[in-house]
Amino acid sequence: MFTFDSKNDWDSNNDALYVGNSAAFIGDYDRAAVDAHYNSERVYEYFKNEHGRNSLDGEGMAINSYVHMGTDYNNAFWNGRYMAYGDGDGEFFISLSAGLDVAAHEMTHGVITHTANLAYRNQSGALNESFADVFGVLVDDGDWEMGEDIMAPAAKADGVTRLRSLSNPNTVVVSNPQRAAYGSGVYPAHMDEYYDMPLSVDNGGVHVNSSITNHAAYLIGQELGREKLGKIYYRALTVYLTSNSDFSDARQAIVQSAIDLYGEGSGEESAVNAGFDAVGIY
Repeated sequence: MFTFDSKNDWDSNNDALYVGNSAAFIGDYDRAAVDAHYNSERVYEYFKNEHGRNSLDGEGMAINSYVHMGTDYNNAFWNGRYMAYGDGDGEFFISLSAGLDVAAHEMTHGVITHTANLAYRNQSGALNESFADVFGVLVDDGDWEMGEDIMAPAAKADGVTRLRSLSNPNTVVVSNPQRAAYGSGVYPAHMDEYYDMPLSVDNGGVHVNSSITNHAAYLIGQELGREKLGKIYYRALTVYLTSNSDFSDARQAIVQSAIDLYGEGSGEESAVNAGFDAVGIY
């Protein structure tokens, strides 16, 4: 695992392996690197211990994280080779590497790249985001919310306490007005609330419609527990899903994975079917 300092810049030529002034790494500037490095280890251990996966590609690839990306940058991303974390603007987000679920989300994008490689548009892209969220809350297993640890005090004061909710999507407002205009203004929990967006807006709704399959995963997890949910979803991602899979394909893949692991007619198969029925994915 390697953590790099982007020095509030976008020029990769200025990046350097992170070095602290003391063994303790206790300076304010150090926090982002400590969080990224520690959280990367937690995510690596989850995939290794729970699923026997050795790093993002399954073959022990180096896990590279870049912190202090840009200036007041309110985002984190996987670019196909490494994770990058902005410091936030202090108004909406604090440093994004502070969130274990954020690190798990971005690193799961890396796992997806090396498995189903879900195309980042429309429903396949929403599945890409959804699987990243699902494993985000499986690694950071204290709740079923995404981003609760990276919200700035001012955002919390305004009632924005998390980025997305798997347990109750409708309670979170879609903060991007361009995206919100295509639906009810809150994250959808059912196909009746699906946001029909053009590719020019959020790649066809990948960050919004993912909330529907997120909620299905939550309902399944409530019935089966996090461990079984993780095993079923990991098998679906690595064995059955392909780059152009849509929501219906995902249901079939996840049901089949439950059958593979727990048997036809099992309670696990029933729970998966019920979860997708409840959100209108058939």
